[in-house]
Amino acid sequence: MPAKKPFITQYDLATRLGVGQKTVSRALAGEPRVGAELRARILEAAKKFGYRPNQSARSVKSRRFDRVLFLQLVEVADSHIDSGITDGISDGLAEIGRSLVIERLVVPDFLAGGPAPRGLQEMMVDGVLVHGNLDPSAQIEVMLASSGLPVVWVNRVLDHDAAYPDDHGGGRLMVERLVGVGHRRIAWFDGMLGFYPAVELHYSRIQRHAGYLAAMSAAGLAPQTLSPLKDPGQDGQFEWLLSHLRNLPERKRPTAIACYGSYEALTVLHAAGRLNLSIPDDLSLILAHHESLVAGIRLEVAQVPSEAMGRAAAALLGRRLANTRRTQSVIVPYRVLSGSSVQSPTT
Repeated sequence: MPAKKPFITQYDLATRLGVGQKTVSRALAGEPRVGAELRARILEAAKKFGYRPNQSARSVKSRRFDRVLFLQLVEVADSHIDSGITDGISDGLAEIGRSLVIERLVVPDFLAGGPAPRGLQEMMVDGVLVHGNLDPSAQIEVMLASSGLPVVWVNRVLDHDAAYPDDHGGGRLMVERLVGVGHRRIAWFDGMLGFYPAVELHYSRIQRHAGYLAAMSAAGLAPQTLSPLKDPGQDGQFEWLLSHLRNLPERKRPTAIACYGSYEALTVLHAAGRLNLSIPDDLSLILAHHESLVAGIRLEVAQVPSEAMGRAAAALLGRRLANTRRTQSVIVPYRVLSGSSVQSPTT
């Protein structure tokens, strides 16, 4: 195994060239006080001997690390966020010359006395992007504020310093797509709306449903929200939906169902199969999801703009890092991705 090349410092370069260390430092920084000929000699020697600047020392001195912490707040250790958000953040930060550091904070552990994220303890980042599914506790807010770093939230509804999807528009978009091909009996399925306290629901469930209701009203149609009023227990949503659809007279059965997300859409597919309803011949199906391929099936989707939201959050933080005190939040729109689960009704 070849010997490892020794680390070359500015002092080593100065000794080899017979100049002062400050002269080497000025030449490497491009300062005009160093003559062109001497600067060329120093730069050539630096290249020849493999000199690399001490980025850590430079960062500590300048208080700029060119790194951003993406803090993922989770309720349990095995929960995960949409990878599209992380991809968008990474790409957006690269555009402003910064790299990404990711940490996951299990909130119950932290509230029980666990340590703060390492990135906030060591203060070796320039700013923080935060994602969480529920509004944070006061302890989380205090932890972030006490860091003194710029903070931008991802997927949280705030007036400033946040990027989040237009979930109301997403619900509306699904109805408009179905109305556009002739559907009149359009149901909304979310297995949690009927019995979960609103304060415990992610805002997107409420907003997408509100968009559905608004679009149905605008089209002069009667809404039909499918959701059990009592907790059906684990895997009970399928049995509840199956029973509900089976007991509806055919003239009242929806010809299309819009779903909150992929879990609900798979439940509809399963129930339709048991009832011998063909998708989309007998029942059209559309859902909110980050991609149209769900469990290997190409479905019609109102695309949750995960990647675009991540990019928007990175851009907002970039503005904060450029000494902007607060930035207006960005609401990211949905768009329809075509699939094979929507067509005009036959009845």
